[in-house]
Amino acid sequence: MINHGENLPVTIVEHLRGGAGEVYVKDLTLGRKPVNLRMFSEMILLKGCSIGTRTHAGDGEIIYILSGEGIYFDGNAESPVRAGDALVCCSGESHALRNEGDMPLKYLACIIME
Repeated sequence: MINHGENLPVTIVEHLRGGAGEVYVKDLTLGRKPVNLRMFSEMILLKGCSIGTRTHAGDGEIIYILSGEGIYFDGNAESPVRAGDALVCCSGESHALRNEGDMPLKYLACIIME
């Protein structure tokens, strides 16, 4: 199955996980995915937007920053992140992400169930 980019709809989600503003979500699977894959999406946070803190239970998430810069909270501390960084959050861990820069923060997010 091939999901051509022009056929992938973008959903705008407001205040995701209690975050500020909107996140643009493009489901790269078009709903057809392996049984242990909860989500595989391209996501965009504009300036001042964020995804609130989430604690993973029974799943984990990998985020790969494609472009822009942001602030990542790994459950303990905040750290700057930028294009090329990979962020890993395992079951039982918490994380959040926000864009304080002028450019959009674009990344891939993959949630895998245990």
